[in-house]
Amino acid sequence: MRSNEVAKLAGVSVRTLRHYHSLGLLPEPPRSDNGYRDYTAADVARVLRIKRLASLGFPLARIGSVLEEMDAPKADPNTGSTTTGTAPSPMSALEELDCELALEIERLQEQRRTIAELRAENLDPDLPVRFARILRMLPGVDTLTDASPADRTALIVAGHLYDDDELGELERVIECIAGENLVQALEQLDERLGALAPDAPELERAALVDESLETLAPVIACFDTANWLRPSTDRERFLDEIAFEGNNPTQQDVYGRIGQGIEAIMAERVRAERAGGTTEAGGTAPRSA
Repeated sequence: MRSNEVAKLAGVSVRTLRHYHSLGLLPEPPRSDNGYRDYTAADVARVLRIKRLASLGFPLARIGSVLEEMDAPKADPNTGSTTTGTAPSPMSALEELDCELALEIERLQEQRRTIAELRAENLDPDLPVRFARILRMLPGVDTLTDASPADRTALIVAGHLYDDDELGELERVIECIAGENLVQALEQLDERLGALAPDAPELERAALVDESLETLAPVIACFDTANWLRPSTDRERFLDEIAFEGNNPTQQDVYGRIGQGIEAIMAERVRAERAGGTTEAGGTAPRSA
């Protein structure tokens, strides 16, 4: 029997037969005098079994071992002799496959729930749902399309790198900004920092740092001292790098001074706590927020 005849009987393509051969699933049959592969009824049965197992969900890479298990000699519990059976034993590949499929169904259902949330709320599909919702809380930004290319890159990276604790603190910081009516003041500071010339004098730089720290005071009160006084992680350094990419040296200097000012406030808070003072409870604010 030629390959095209086997393919037609089994409902597969000749190319599929060749693929089975290349994977070692279907032994190469002997060739007839005219050079064509000469398949037997057993080869047809083998192809049908492969096709059946594939339809159940077995990946082709596993089907060879599954067929070996199914065809392995099995001991007769009464006589002790072995026979070749076709039914798998308990906890066999079929049971393992069933567990894998159950997990896959659960994963697909979770994907559908996520897609439903993204569609219902018109959220950015390339962001985790929680971060996409946080993005809506930011003034002037509803979706990633509203952000500049540089900000879009930073937001996408942050959205996927922040953990749940950091996202929770980010939500709390944004709520603080809204509750303290700081949106307009922070936007004005951001505009001034963005317009800072490379040759800006020291007086202008120092004034911006002082104003920024004063405006941010309610937000800084939300920060956790331990989070700011420990060494930065590789992830935080990367987020800082992309967040401030494109700034001129003077802007970098001012942003650096603001960060140092926050660290000084955190250090003073620690000293006050050790001296018996009190402080507001903080979380784990993302250092690059």
